[in-house]
Amino acid sequence: MESKQETITINGISTHIYQLGDPLLSSKSIVIIPGNPGLGGFYLPFAHELYNLFNENISILIISQAGHSPPLKYCFTLNEQIEHKIKTIEKLLPTDKNHRLILIGHSIGAFMVLNMLERIQHRLDRAFFLFPTIERMRESDAGKSFVRWYSTMIYLLPFLCFIINLLIPLNWLKRKLISYYFSNSPSSDRSILTDTILYDLLNPVTIRNLLQMANEEMFVVKKRDDQIIQRFIDKITFYYGANDHWVPNNVVKEMKQIYPKGDIVECTNNYSHAFVLRHSKELANFVFNRIH
Repeated sequence: MESKQETITINGISTHIYQLGDPLLSSKSIVIIPGNPGLGGFYLPFAHELYNLFNENISILIISQAGHSPPLKYCFTLNEQIEHKIKTIEKLLPTDKNHRLILIGHSIGAFMVLNMLERIQHRLDRAFFLFPTIERMRESDAGKSFVRWYSTMIYLLPFLCFIINLLIPLNWLKRKLISYYFSNSPSSDRSILTDTILYDLLNPVTIRNLLQMANEEMFVVKKRDDQIIQRFIDKITFYYGANDHWVPNNVVKEMKQIYPKGDIVECTNNYSHAFVLRHSKELANFVFNRIH
C-alpha cells in the first residue's frame, strides 16, 4: 500500500507526516517518533514492513520532527517537540480510549516518547525504545565528540550543504551520488532514502536546526527518569545496540540490574544506531514479534 505523505499545520507548526492505513478503520495505531535527523521519510521502509506484518490491520503514523522537514527558520526545543507530537496525535488519531496506541521512539525519539507516556497512558498499549538515548548523552563517545566539534559544525555543515547544492545543481546527479551511498541498503528502500536526503536533508536550514537540537540533547538528556520508567516498565520494550556510540558503556547491564523484570534487549546482530538505513526489516520483525 502507498503511504499518504502530506504537510499539515499543528498549532501553527508546519508538520510533515506519513500515514499508512485508516485509523478510523482500525482499533490500534502505531506512532513512530524519529530520532535526529527527524525526517519521517527515513522510517518509511520500517513502517511499510510493519504494516505488511500486521496484514494491513493497523494504521501507522510517522511524525517528522518540527523544523526538520520541511525546514523552518525556527528551531524547536525538545519540550516543544514533545508537545508537538502529542498535539499531532490528538489531531490525527481517534481520541477515545478504545483506540489503542503503540508508540515507537528511535534514539532521541525514545526520550520524547518517555516524556509522553503519562499524558497518553489511558490508551497506551505498548512503547518501544529503539536504540534509546534517554540518559547521559554527553558522556557517550559520540556525545563527547559532538560537543567538541559543535561550534565548528554549526557553521561548517550548513555552508558545505550550500556549496554542494551550488556545485551540483542537477538533482539527477545528486540522486546518483546519494544512491551510491545506499548501495548496501535493501534495493526496495533506496529510492525513499535517497529522496529524503535529496529533498529534505540537503538544506542548510534543516542542517542547522538538527544540529541545534542535537546540541540541546547534550545538555538536557542527563539523568534517566526512573520514576516514569518504573511506572510503565511493564509496557516498555528497550532495544539497545551492542556498540551504540550515543549511549554510555554499561547502560544495558545497569538497566537489567535495576529492572530485572523489564523487557530489555541488547542487539546481538551488530545493527547500527541508524538502523533505518540498513535494517528496517529486521527491527520491524522484532517489534511485531514482541506484540504478538
